[in-house]
Amino acid sequence: MIDRTLKSLFSLALGVMALFYVAHNIANWSAARAFFEYTTGRVGHEAYPVDLLPVPPGPLILLGMLIVFALEIATGVMLVWGSVELWRARKGDAAAYQKAKVYSKVGIGCAVLNWWGLFQAVAVAGFQLWQAPLGEGPFYGSFFFGAMNMMLLIYLGQKEPSADG
Repeated sequence: MIDRTLKSLFSLALGVMALFYVAHNIANWSAARAFFEYTTGRVGHEAYPVDLLPVPPGPLILLGMLIVFALEIATGVMLVWGSVELWRARKGDAAAYQKAKVYSKVGIGCAVLNWWGLFQAVAVAGFQLWQAPLGEGPFYGSFFFGAMNMMLLIYLGQKEPSADG
């Protein structure tokens, strides 16, 4: 029962984190927009001055922001909802509990797609955020939040034989 309780609590914690991230992004809309423009604008790219991706136009930057924010919302909502489903199913049989994991797993998928797919692959690797002066925080933060979600996915993937497990 301890693993079932922890899985629900960990899902809740990561969901709340994602919702805080997106709430801060929305509350700081102008700063977020400026940071997205900075990220894609090749500021501070002295180490590797040649970029393979073009500087995107404003509407594409806005679309990217909206996709990121939507994935953050989806992550938070699905993980929080998943934590509720896991909590409700914690005393049930193994099959019912396995079924209750789906919302948390979808939330984790959204998180990994966002923080590793968009932040690490597109921003860090594609737009070389790693060499921008303000890129260190998002570089490390997106890696760690993606890693937290992957660790939860591994933990969620472990089957419990019964509510006593």
